[in-house]
Amino acid sequence: MNLYSKVEQEINKGLEGENNGITIGFPFLDNYISLRKRMYTLIFAGSGIGKSSFASEAYILNPIDWYLKNKHNTKTKLKIHYFSMERSSVYTVCKWVSRKIFLDHGISIPVSQMLGWGGKRLTPLYHDYVKSYKDYLGELEEIVEIYDGACNPTGIFKNIRDFGALNGKIEDVSEHKKIYIPNDDNLVTEYIIDHQSRIKTEKGMTSKKEAIDVTSGYLQMARDFYGFSPLMIAQTGRQLGNIMYSNKAESFEPTPEQIMDSSIPYFDSDVCMSLFDPLYYNTGAPSGHDALRLKNNETGAKYYRSLKIHKNTWGESDLRKGLAFHGMVGTFKELKKASDMTEQDYQAILNNTYFLK
Repeated sequence: MNLYSKVEQEINKGLEGENNGITIGFPFLDNYISLRKRMYTLIFAGSGIGKSSFASEAYILNPIDWYLKNKHNTKTKLKIHYFSMERSSVYTVCKWVSRKIFLDHGISIPVSQMLGWGGKRLTPLYHDYVKSYKDYLGELEEIVEIYDGACNPTGIFKNIRDFGALNGKIEDVSEHKKIYIPNDDNLVTEYIIDHQSRIKTEKGMTSKKEAIDVTSGYLQMARDFYGFSPLMIAQTGRQLGNIMYSNKAESFEPTPEQIMDSSIPYFDSDVCMSLFDPLYYNTGAPSGHDALRLKNNETGAKYYRSLKIHKNTWGESDLRKGLAFHGMVGTFKELKKASDMTEQDYQAILNNTYFLK
């Protein structure tokens, strides 16, 4: 097949609606990015900002919700490999159930109460709610494979290679070129690494950076050779907090240069986004929203986050969107433009009804 024929083939797929991708559940962001094959995404933020919650919602839970709703009307299929290197998979899944109960019923059940920490106990009613999601977890389990604990680059590589072998074949095109032919070209496969600084070094490596860089190379291979869609989650270093004070800036945002241990995944990725909590650094909201009005002064909970698309290889970049964040259950919702926000909107976020609209 010559070059024009390859381009025409993809155009025809687009005309038939086969290149729509899978929604990530955020209308503004879906205009610019979505979950599709052969996309390497990087999400970074400081510690405790909600990067794992955002990645889970946008790249695991919302796509699964879409798939379960549309699986009888679409050829698209979904498989997700989630390397949960920082958190126990049991706690992660409990947070997912907490989110689902909130979105379905408007009830906030924190993980601490679900698991009986600190003397907290589930009421019989709340226990019944949790038990009612047994089938939902069964559906998730068919789509998501969760791997607990830190892993080294070779472990991640072997997983990619073995899954590829089970779901396709490699053929020789010429003496120096091989291609991968999937059994099902409609299968979207994700590899999520949470997060890069937890990747273990292995024999012969001299630094954490080397382990991250090698892993990022394997994720490139997953994208370019197998057609998978990798997602790397990364953390910014402590130096971020010094920028405002050294430059006496009224407002600032994290940049890819502040990613801890290695910025190579930024250069390897197709899409790069950051999540930011300006109140943590006592600075203004980049989106122009009044972040102070989105803080619960009794509990200290902060309901505002700013998301920025730093890089979008196949579309527009340097885009910002304010997000409401219900951290207790790990869900986000796009905010209206700052100029369109009303007092009722701010209050609805603080009392959690905004997330249910």
